[in-house]
Amino acid sequence: MRRILLAALTAVVLVVAMAPPAGAHAEIRESDPERDGIAATGLDELSMTFLALDPSSPITVEVIDETGNDVVAGEPEISARDSVVTVPLEPLEAGEYTVHWHAMSDDGDGLSEGSFAFAAESSGGGIGLWLVWIVALAIPAAVFLRPGRRRRAGNEP
Repeated sequence: MRRILLAALTAVVLVVAMAPPAGAHAEIRESDPERDGIAATGLDELSMTFLALDPSSPITVEVIDETGNDVVAGEPEISARDSVVTVPLEPLEAGEYTVHWHAMSDDGDGLSEGSFAFAAESSGGGIGLWLVWIVALAIPAAVFLRPGRRRRAGNEP
């Protein structure tokens, strides 16, 4: 029985000793606009919250439109306190956008990179919003202001 326990313990020690070291790479926890999400046209900044980001190292971000133009309008700002990277953009027009980023992980494990896409669409209410307002105002007006509904007390037959 001792030999079996010793063999099992030796196997566990060898497995743990031979395991590669755990390394955390910088990765996006959330973004605004969201991955594969919809942003309003006119949006002028992108924000990304990272896990395992080294805020003292440079980060590069490209935001590419459908025609291949980079719409980044300045340098990324990094908030070391909460690992949020904010990137100023030219006001977005309707279309598809791809974000490419490169950042250093906080444990010195090396450069991490990634990409995601989002779309920008017009957020104007259009005819649908006006139709809602017209209906919302017309129903109470029709109920309370029907012509011929009110009669004066002295004119009743």
